Amino acid sequence: METQLADKEITDIFKNSKVIALVGASSKFDKASNIVMKYLLEFGYEVIPINPGAAGEKILGQMTYSSAAEIKKNIDILNIFRPSEEAEKIIEEIIKKNIKTIWLQLGIKSEKSKKIAKENKINFIENACIKTEYQRLMQKKQINFPHLTKNV
Repeated sequence: METQLADKEITDIFKNSKVIALVGASSKFDKASNIVMKYLLEFGYEVIPINPGAAGEKILGQMTYSSAAEIKKNIDILNIFRPSEEAEKIIEEIIKKNIKTIWLQLGIKSEKSKKIAKENKINFIENACIKTEYQRLMQKKQINFPHLTKNV
């Protein structure tokens, strides 16, 4: 795992984030993106699925968009479940949306994306699972945040 950020910084990201755009969302229950999305929803985050092939449909009850650029609200975390070589293009499309954190899932790395994030003063995490990090840093401590309510 290569988060590039200290645990305290990642904890702060989780505490201060409400809206997560999940690129590569799948409606298939056995896919990692679906499992992660369901988990984040259960812990009170608003997760907006992005999948061009499913745009206009609902995944886990949430309206799906074809790209993050279409989302009208502020996005705190852009979580990417796409191949490494697609990350830079995805990020360039939405860089002006004032995203606070770019998170590339486990196995996804991009030097160019990291450079874009640094140039725009955006937190950058790569090659790390957002669900695993949440479990490691937040769930085990059973931290309760007013804006995040577990619906389990």
